[in-house]
Amino acid sequence: MAKENEMKFHSATVEKDLSIRAGFDLKTEEWKAEQDITQYLEDAKQEREKQAYYGHRKDGYRKLATIPDIVAIKILQDHKLDLHDPGFMKEPRNMKKLRQILVTEYPDLIVNT
Repeated sequence: MAKENEMKFHSATVEKDLSIRAGFDLKTEEWKAEQDITQYLEDAKQEREKQAYYGHRKDGYRKLATIPDIVAIKILQDHKLDLHDPGFMKEPRNMKKLRQILVTEYPDLIVNT
């Protein structure tokens, strides 16, 4: 994709190098979005290792996964689940469906099953 057609989306909580890079190729008429999720994978791995060493929390909620924005967008496109919707967590069936998607498609992002 030509540099002049590339757009960058940055987040206040994500380093610029880890933000989503997106663009539209005028010749092929294809939209493309990418994000380096290496750090997210490493964070999820470290969380699993901590839990293996220290055990699971006994109180409150446990973290299900570390989900990068690019994966949340892909889940929205493929499965019509909007992880950024404020009411998403209030629906138990959403969490059940999300867990199933993560286990089958993104197992390396899972912290707890």
